[in-house]
Amino acid sequence: MTHYTVVISDGADHDAGFRGTSAFWSLATRVGSYAELGLYWFLCSYYGRSRVSLLRPSQLLRMRSPHKTDWLFVGLPTRVSEEHLKKIEFRHLVLYDSNDRLGRKVSKCGVNFGRSDKSFLLSQTNMCLKTWRDDRINYPCRIGLLPIKRPPWNNKLHVAERWRGAKQRLGFQPVKVFDVGFVARPTGDLKKNQRVRWLVDLKRERPDLKLWGGLVGGRRWREYADQTDALDRELLQPCWLECRKVGFFQYFTGLRRSKVALAPAGYAPWSYRHFEAIYARSIVVSNDLSHYEFLIPFPRDGMVEVPDGESVVGGIEEALELQEKRPDLAERNVQQLDRWLDQGLYSRRRPEALARFWAQIKNN
Repeated sequence: MTHYTVVISDGADHDAGFRGTSAFWSLATRVGSYAELGLYWFLCSYYGRSRVSLLRPSQLLRMRSPHKTDWLFVGLPTRVSEEHLKKIEFRHLVLYDSNDRLGRKVSKCGVNFGRSDKSFLLSQTNMCLKTWRDDRINYPCRIGLLPIKRPPWNNKLHVAERWRGAKQRLGFQPVKVFDVGFVARPTGDLKKNQRVRWLVDLKRERPDLKLWGGLVGGRRWREYADQTDALDRELLQPCWLECRKVGFFQYFTGLRRSKVALAPAGYAPWSYRHFEAIYARSIVVSNDLSHYEFLIPFPRDGMVEVPDGESVVGGIEEALELQEKRPDLAERNVQQLDRWLDQGLYSRRRPEALARFWAQIKNN
């Protein structure tokens, strides 16, 4: 019997071409491909691969004998129906929705059921895990918090943090020579894009502040910006970097040399850059997170949040003041994250994250 089984969603065609082969999924589970596998990687971090199974809905129908498991986690949207569940013996069923996008990508009920058999699934369980919980949404079931984890291939934060610690022990300390650090690709509608608007606000209101970074994404995004009305192209133009992306270690070093790091919303109300900025010992200026709850709580008392629609400049000035008056604050923010994470990773050495995960499920 497997203790934990994760059935990946049908949000993409996981059976087509190379993605339908065992070789692809062997690589995905060990090296990293799909961010949706965050729940699988989280459970493996604490329990090991031998106790966690990863399945696709189509595999259930092909099984000759029932798959047995204690806990069954089913990703949304899904084709899983009564016929699928006849192929598996489980004690507990929990849904999970790894789609963390805001807006039209998620239904009004706050859960991405898509073409799932919503009535059937909710007759089997009243618990769904999401990457964040919004207190303004009337959800159709109980909402727990889903662990977030970047694909292992892309998660270099723990390597950068170890390298930082080694250099610090040798006496090397980075100098915070920049006031603000930020690198990102624009997302969605540029007229409403918070990342773009924050940079324009900064250039317009405080051109004297030293900025490290800017916007990446290549020619396509630049052409899109040039054709978009209501953008101050003159202020935006110097914000573009001559590259499609910035390597992680260059990015992390830039944050380490910046007093303040910007973490505006993109497709989701938060991004992994919140963690990266905190571990870079910068003071984070974030979008407003007051309505959201996450599995790993942010040290919000040590951050500055900018209300929706307001200029980011006031938040930057507040963060610069905090950095000057409370030089220990950045390290205290890291210590709060280290209660849950081990150098940016889930780890058996940090059992409180696992305890918080199970408490929300078993108490419902």
